[in-house]
Amino acid sequence: MARSGIAALTAEEGLALFDAALASGAPAVAAARLELGTLDGAEADALPAPLRALAPAPRRTAAAAGQPAAQAADLRGRLARAPRHERRHLVLEAVRGEVAAVLGHATPERVTADRRFQDLGFDSLTAVELRNRLTAVAGVRLPPTLIFDHPTPGALAERLRADLAPDTGADSTPETTPETTEEAGNGSEPTDGNSDLDTMNPDDLVRLALGDSES
Repeated sequence: MARSGIAALTAEEGLALFDAALASGAPAVAAARLELGTLDGAEADALPAPLRALAPAPRRTAAAAGQPAAQAADLRGRLARAPRHERRHLVLEAVRGEVAAVLGHATPERVTADRRFQDLGFDSLTAVELRNRLTAVAGVRLPPTLIFDHPTPGALAERLRADLAPDTGADSTPETTPETTEEAGNGSEPTDGNSDLDTMNPDDLVRLALGDSES
């Protein structure tokens, strides 16, 4: 809340504002201590709607304007160079880093991949902040309901991985087994899994059981 320009109230201040709200006769009031200096340069989408009109117009330099694009290009570049099995880990680390920043953690170690965002302490305001940060990092449009559609960092990372580095046929290689490798080395044709027994009639099976070599 402090990052959004809303400071804490003491119990005495809260009670005094409650009394003032009752005495005002206004149909709707908001009792809050605003830190307008914190709103300076804040992204409008990251602020509660009533505070957006109070936020000064952002003064963005060319370098600041290009920062999100540079972040997105950096992540996409690392994903393009990484083997397929490492891509989800790269995206998950990026997600954990942004989650830690939103929650005020010094490091992302406290953010586990399978813990729900609501259990981590997210609400609607921090959900929007995380969406905005991940939009800058990933360079893709993300919905405000992002963490509700993908309720854990792991699920969210998989969503972003699918957007940024989708699986393609060029990424996949056929699996080999010792049997198929041996067949390839001997120059033999692979079989379809059927044996000669599958094509024998009952008479052939009897002759085989009796050891008749002519069968």
